[in-house]
Amino acid sequence: MTSPGDAAPVKPPPSFSPGVARVASTSPSRYPGEHGTTQSLDAELAESQTVSSPTPLSATVAELPIRSGSSHSRSGRSSTPQLARSSIGSPFDERSDGSEDIRSSIIRSFSPTIAVHASEDTDDLVRSKGFKGGFWELIRPFGETVSGKVVIRDSIGSSRAWEDYGVRFADFKGIGRTPSSRDSGPLAQMEEVLAKQLDSSGGMLAASVRTKDVLGLPATTPLCKSFLQQLLCSAPTAPHETFGHPVANVIAISSRNAAPLETLRQLYADGTTGDKQPPGWVNQEYLRYYVLVHDEERDDITESIKLYDQMKRHFGLHCHLLRLRSSQCVVTDDDSMQVPQCEWLSPSEHLSGAGEAGKSLVDLGTDGTPYLFGSDATAIRAFIRELVVQSVIPFMENKVAVWNDQVASRRRGISGKFMSMSRRWAGFGSSSRSSIGGSSGGNSGNYDPTQHSYSPDSPEAILRKMADFAFMLRDWKLAASTYEMIRSDYGNDKAWKYHAGAHEMCAVSMLLNPLATSAKIKLESVDQMFETACYSYLTRCSDAPHALRCLSLAVELLKSRGGSATESAAKWAMRVMDFGLVGSVGQILYTERVAACYASKTPVGAAKWGGRRRKAGMWSILAADQWLKAGQPTLASACLEEAERLYADVLQADGVFPMPEMQSFVDNLRHAVKVEYLGARGFDTRDEPASEDPLATEETSEKLDMRHHRRSLVGPPVQLDAGAFNTTQGPLDPQSPPNDDFERA
Repeated sequence: MTSPGDAAPVKPPPSFSPGVARVASTSPSRYPGEHGTTQSLDAELAESQTVSSPTPLSATVAELPIRSGSSHSRSGRSSTPQLARSSIGSPFDERSDGSEDIRSSIIRSFSPTIAVHASEDTDDLVRSKGFKGGFWELIRPFGETVSGKVVIRDSIGSSRAWEDYGVRFADFKGIGRTPSSRDSGPLAQMEEVLAKQLDSSGGMLAASVRTKDVLGLPATTPLCKSFLQQLLCSAPTAPHETFGHPVANVIAISSRNAAPLETLRQLYADGTTGDKQPPGWVNQEYLRYYVLVHDEERDDITESIKLYDQMKRHFGLHCHLLRLRSSQCVVTDDDSMQVPQCEWLSPSEHLSGAGEAGKSLVDLGTDGTPYLFGSDATAIRAFIRELVVQSVIPFMENKVAVWNDQVASRRRGISGKFMSMSRRWAGFGSSSRSSIGGSSGGNSGNYDPTQHSYSPDSPEAILRKMADFAFMLRDWKLAASTYEMIRSDYGNDKAWKYHAGAHEMCAVSMLLNPLATSAKIKLESVDQMFETACYSYLTRCSDAPHALRCLSLAVELLKSRGGSATESAAKWAMRVMDFGLVGSVGQILYTERVAACYASKTPVGAAKWGGRRRKAGMWSILAADQWLKAGQPTLASACLEEAERLYADVLQADGVFPMPEMQSFVDNLRHAVKVEYLGARGFDTRDEPASEDPLATEETSEKLDMRHHRRSLVGPPVQLDAGAFNTTQGPLDPQSPPNDDFERA
């Protein structure tokens, strides 16, 4: 059994981006005097809201800092409205990369799943507290982050303490069963959630970004982070990966139960036989944990303690006595606290309103807000910590050690490799069913093509479960070696979804391993694994959600590596858009991710070779154009401002693009953003001209003169004296051609 004192705490794996520590830039602005005079557009609008009649746009925009597209304007300033992120810094800024936050979210998304199977009397007690979902809904938000440090031992015996470890509680009745309430798939649901978040007024886009500090702003926008979390939660429980399979089952009864021991036995039987048991491809060898919920207000604690002692004698030490109050808590009660919001919600739960009712009622302080007594919250946190630290983690460590010794070690030996070669080429030793230690690279016959799954006790399924356990225990070295060992078996058996999942998780494990530097891992092999996984998911399995998850993990993890891996990350983000795996809003989000990948490329040397600032700026402009077409001028303004900042190092001193067509496109886009933004806030935009620059560049065409001695249009040089300028010139002789040899003049 492990304890927090076995090792020093270790934070989540750091980012692998090369280079020095990132600090705020101290370079002067490319627009002189901008910092002292530029005012945000929101501040100007707040001052002008006192006017009752609509204000013409020309009068409003006239006071804004406008940069001319003409080359004559050398002291102009950017006319992009300072909206949203502009007041707090850039999401692509090197001062706050945010890659570590994304890595932590990816790691926490693959957490152990714990099923909750409660009796009817236990659910009734919890419903009286205001939780309609019963006992599972009560403890679910507290399991996403276990209080304190969780110490885990890896395969070589070294210990690490994690501060962000969590588990995922799931309803036992819903494991392995896809809800049929909605006809649309998870990708369509995610697109609907994105549209809902964009249309909501005063939501996460307006509040969460502006309240943050410049140095505290993550590189990933809140909308992108929410999309990634929904994507990682959208995958249902599947046979080819065991992340959604239960590691443990919490069987709960209350002190109100008349026959507690018989009820516990019946709940245990429901998990192995009958209609409530999980599907056949779920391994039944998971931990059983028994909980007695005591009602502090109605029942006698002495009787509950006696019953708890009986439970430990009958079912072992994996038991817990949870003491809760049965009355409902409101905001006005003493010792009341708000229930934490669930971070990991699937798209269907977002659409059904799960976790959002409390958000809309928090500021109102009504009785509908989910509140809980502080004593109940403390008891639940202590219960979850004891469950995870003393039961779940040691159970998983023991299983990984047993499977590694009995199954994986035989595959790594010389006899296992010899049997693999003989079965693959000569068919020697093949059988319809192989023993646990005798599986090899040939067609083992353990795969059932009708059910598209292996038997839970087959060596292929056990090795996949062992690799997933090692991944959830954050032993990525053992996980990567196990995935790499079994991926060829799945290909020989033509188990294509298993084959794709093994390649995907092998690449992810290699990128997450903090001990593996970029020199030890060849990016070509990682890209090949992602390529194989994506091809198998899309072409052989027609599984778009898992393909999108695979490519999204490739984008974020390769971007966090830095160096040449950022270009590979941008390539996979483009692949998502090329395959059409996301809708219109998703296309814009991945356009922003391409810009972020190129912007995170660190240049080399004093000359800053190898940077991709212009590419990042181009993709930011494309994202701004798409946000404007989607009716989001605030987000379009932020992307346009990013493009100006990224182009600052490569443009001229006045910030003018060398190509007139591109300058015209940016100016028109900037003007359209202003019109849409001000029009959405009630300003009159009907009398605004298309171009408001009086010094716009005029383009004229000149006919080419084919004469050998073209007459000069300048004339002889003007003679200067110490006095005034002499601008008088004599008449030109039409018979004598002027001297065009300007180099000798």
